[in-house]
Amino acid sequence: MSEFIYEATDQEGNIKNGSVSAGGKDEALEIIRSDGLTILSIDEEKAKVKNASKGSVKLVEKLLFFDHMGKMLNAGLSLSETLDSLVQDAETKIFKQVIEDLKYNVESGNKLSDSMKKYPKIFSPLIIKMMEIGETSGSIAENTNLIKDQVQKSYELRKKVKSAMMYPVIIMSIMLVVSIGLIIFVFPQLNTMFKGSGMTLPLPTQIMIDVSNILTGYGVEVLIVVIILIIAARALLKLPQAKYIWNVISIKIPIIGDIIKKINIINFARTLGNLLKSGIPINQSITIVRDTVSNEAYKKIIDELERNVEKGDQISPTLSKYPKLFPNLATRMIAVGDKTGNTSEMLLSVSEFYQNQVDDTLANLSVIIEPLMLFVMGGGVLLIALSVIMPIYQMTGSIGKTAGTSAASGAGGNVPTK
Repeated sequence: MSEFIYEATDQEGNIKNGSVSAGGKDEALEIIRSDGLTILSIDEEKAKVKNASKGSVKLVEKLLFFDHMGKMLNAGLSLSETLDSLVQDAETKIFKQVIEDLKYNVESGNKLSDSMKKYPKIFSPLIIKMMEIGETSGSIAENTNLIKDQVQKSYELRKKVKSAMMYPVIIMSIMLVVSIGLIIFVFPQLNTMFKGSGMTLPLPTQIMIDVSNILTGYGVEVLIVVIILIIAARALLKLPQAKYIWNVISIKIPIIGDIIKKINIINFARTLGNLLKSGIPINQSITIVRDTVSNEAYKKIIDELERNVEKGDQISPTLSKYPKLFPNLATRMIAVGDKTGNTSEMLLSVSEFYQNQVDDTLANLSVIIEPLMLFVMGGGVLLIALSVIMPIYQMTGSIGKTAGTSAASGAGGNVPTK
C-alpha cells in the first residue's frame, strides 16, 4: 500500500486537501472520486515523506530549526512562509522531507502540532504540547522560543557530558588495547620460556598466562561470548524491573552518580518549569515530564507526584519525601514557588542552579577522577610488571643457588689428602 496526497474540489467548488492509502494511483483516483471530489492534483512522492516518521535527526539540527523558526515568526513572517524558508535551511534529506510535509499540512489547514505528531522520534510530546498551547493561545512565536531554549539546554548539557567523558574513555581504551596486546603477543613468549625452566610460576604470572592462553586459543569464542553478553545486557535493561535496578545502582556510583542525579533534577525542573510557563496545566505537564526523565527511580517519584497533584497537593511535599534524589535545597526552593504562586520561575531557578554545579563538575571531571584512573592504571601496570619480574627474579635466584652449589662441590673435590 502507498500513500497519496491529493488536492481536489467538492461539488460546491471548495478546495479539499487530504491523503488516501491505495495499492496504486488508479485505485487512489477511484477512491477519491467515489467521495464526490474532482481531483486537481495527486502526488505519491510527497507521501513518501511519511516514511520519515521512522527516522530521527540530530539534536543540533532541531535546535537550529526552532531557533530560526522563532526569529522568523517574531519578524512577522507567516507560519507557511517560515516553514518554506526552513525547508531550504535543512541540512539532511530526511529533515527536509519532514519540514516539507509540515508545510504542506499547514497550508492544507491543519495545525502544526498535529502534523508534528506523525514524527514522534523527531518531535517529543513536550515539543508537541508546547506548540499546541502556542497555537491555541496565539503565542506560537513565544512558545517556539521556549522550545528552542529547552532544546538548546539539552544540547549543551549533552555536549558537555560527552566532552568531559572523552579524556577518561580515551585513556582507558589505550590501557585496554596495550594490555590485550601484551597478553596476546608477549606472554605466550614468556610462557614458553618459563615452561622450559620447570619452575612453579607465581600466582600473578599464572593468572596472566592463563588469560593469554584463553585469548590466543579461543579468541573467536571469547569475542562471540562478549558480543552475546552485550546484547543480552541491552535486552535485559529494556525490562522495567532490570532498568529500575540499574538506574538505582547508577546513582550510587561515586562522582558519576552525583552527576546523574543532578542531570535528572535539571531535566525535571527545567521541563516542568517551561511547560507551566507556556500555560500547560500542571497535571498534563507532569505527565509530559515523566517521559523526558530517563532514570526509572525519578520516574517512580513523578508517578507518585502526578497522583498527589491530582488530589490537590502541591509539588514540594512529594519531592521532600525523597531527599536522596531531590536535595532539601531544591525542594525548599520549589516550596517557595508553591506558596508564592511562582512555581514555574522557581523550577527554572532550580534547574539553573544545578546546571551551574554540573558545569563546574564536568569542567573539572578529569582532575576529579584522575586519582581513580591512576589507581586503576597503576594496578594494571603493577600486575603486569609483577607477572614478568617475579618469575625472572625467581629464575635468577635459582641459577645463583645452582652456581653456588656447583662451586662448593667443586671446591670440596679438590681438598688435598695426606
